[in-house]
Amino acid sequence: MSEKKNLFEKIIVKPLNKFANFRVVRSISAGFQSAVGVLMIGAFLSIISIILGLIPGIAESSTVAKFNVLKDLVFGLTGILFAYGIAAADAKITKTDEKSAGFMAIVVFFIFMKPTLAVDENYVMTFVAPFARFGLQAMLVSMVSGIWAAEIAALFKKQKWMLNSEGLPEIAKTWFEYLFAGTFIVLSAWAISYLLNFDLHLIFETLLTPLLGIFSSFWGWALISTIGTLAFFFGIHTASILSLVGPVYYIALAQNLELLNSGLAPTVGNGFIIINMGYMMLMGVFGGAGATLGLNIDMLFSKNKSIKKLGRMALFPSLLNINEPLIFGLPIFYNPVFMVPFIGGLLVNSALAYGVFYLGWVNIPSTLALLQFMPAPLGAYLLTNDARAIILAIVIILIDMAIWWPFLKTHEKNLAVAEAEENLPEEAETVA
Repeated sequence: MSEKKNLFEKIIVKPLNKFANFRVVRSISAGFQSAVGVLMIGAFLSIISIILGLIPGIAESSTVAKFNVLKDLVFGLTGILFAYGIAAADAKITKTDEKSAGFMAIVVFFIFMKPTLAVDENYVMTFVAPFARFGLQAMLVSMVSGIWAAEIAALFKKQKWMLNSEGLPEIAKTWFEYLFAGTFIVLSAWAISYLLNFDLHLIFETLLTPLLGIFSSFWGWALISTIGTLAFFFGIHTASILSLVGPVYYIALAQNLELLNSGLAPTVGNGFIIINMGYMMLMGVFGGAGATLGLNIDMLFSKNKSIKKLGRMALFPSLLNINEPLIFGLPIFYNPVFMVPFIGGLLVNSALAYGVFYLGWVNIPSTLALLQFMPAPLGAYLLTNDARAIILAIVIILIDMAIWWPFLKTHEKNLAVAEAEENLPEEAETVA
């Protein structure tokens, strides 16, 4: 067993750890997480929008349309928040001023947007840019903007290309210290966008077209989810791996939302993409990474008292898709008995759900109700706005229980053997 563990560490764990610890990867992951609060607000607004749409008399009124403007606005500005969050996270690691890096990232984000400033006959200036360039579809530009601003600021600080601010009031020190760095950051972004005429949004859109085709296919998702779950099995948080492909799934969801808002039914035939961030949230949160809710329910029927007690204590967090008590308490972490269901269960769930969505038996996820800590059946309904998704979620949980059960029984036997071996010396002494 020790040799297999060392082999896993050498081939899988060390490379994944090295990748996850890259400053850029850590910054992007932390930056995305920093905007979760706003996404949660948007998700709750989506829930309210769904409820309003079910109330007779209000559903047909202008109130719902006006409310949806608010919802779309909250989600539509997430690109700016991501740019700030990524820059601030990177600056925190390099011990650069977080606010300075974050604000400069926002400026860069707007420069890369390449807006049009038009002046009418009344000398009123109008800012014109596609709204999509503010939100989820601009996530790659957010990443570039955040890293661009933070890394250049860190370089200037490291090389001591900063103005001496000694003797200045504390509030003014940062303004002067980052004057050269900020000027260079802004000018370099402007030169790329306007002098060299690079439109990052169009470039990424062109590059993402084949990537969207790859990662939004079932096999592409199977590969990504396997890598992410495998990483978590060895203690590397899934977010570190998925943060780099997350923009692809956010963009897929944004495209679905545009089609849905145009009045089309969420089906494959109408161009909706099955594998999107909503699908990822749906399939990845049946109790947490690895779809462990089924395992937790199985634990309630365990003959081992400690497993049963842990199952009771961990049930509420599992219903909210928090499974760290199981990952480290059972444990699943580094436990070869649970490796197959931890990775394979998610693939079975994904295949079943993909088939159901493809056949049109349940609406393809096309809403922005991205509530990770919502119980699975309710979360499935909110992501699809389809009551049939609740049935799908329950069926998947039952299947997960069946998948986990034999492996849990094996774990019980291993614990019983270990306990017997521990008690054996004591019994031998008593006999002597």
